[in-house]
Amino acid sequence: MDLTGFLLINGTDAWTEYGAFLGETEEGGHVNMDALLRMPKAKDITTVDFRERVGVELPQKPNVKLGSIERTLQFFLRGNSKDDRLDKYQRMMTLITSGMLAIAVKNYRTYNMVYQDMPADPEWYESYEGDRFYVLFSVKFMEPQPSI
Repeated sequence: MDLTGFLLINGTDAWTEYGAFLGETEEGGHVNMDALLRMPKAKDITTVDFRERVGVELPQKPNVKLGSIERTLQFFLRGNSKDDRLDKYQRMMTLITSGMLAIAVKNYRTYNMVYQDMPADPEWYESYEGDRFYVLFSVKFMEPQPSI
């Protein structure tokens, strides 16, 4: 499996550098796609509310502006040994927590986001053959100035 070029973080290919990719835990799952395609909430539009009238009045052409949005992405990371997996994981966490990130997802767009939280503990796995070592983890990011 070659996932080169599918996920770039600040220009670094997550697959070639860390053995990492956006992954799903169920066949046909779409947790990451849902997070990446979710629209942010619109900021409040100034309204005029007269007691004597039904509803509220809006400007003729409301200027809709988007608020920031949180996006939680689910990653798998693969190593060739326990030490290799831990090294890649620590280096990837260093990158993810380094400040504003340009996260380019193939066939989507580039998301400018910043780390906020790891909502659950990482889950560590080993293949039955004992030759591949994985970690599954989720990261919550904030996209402060989202675009469509």
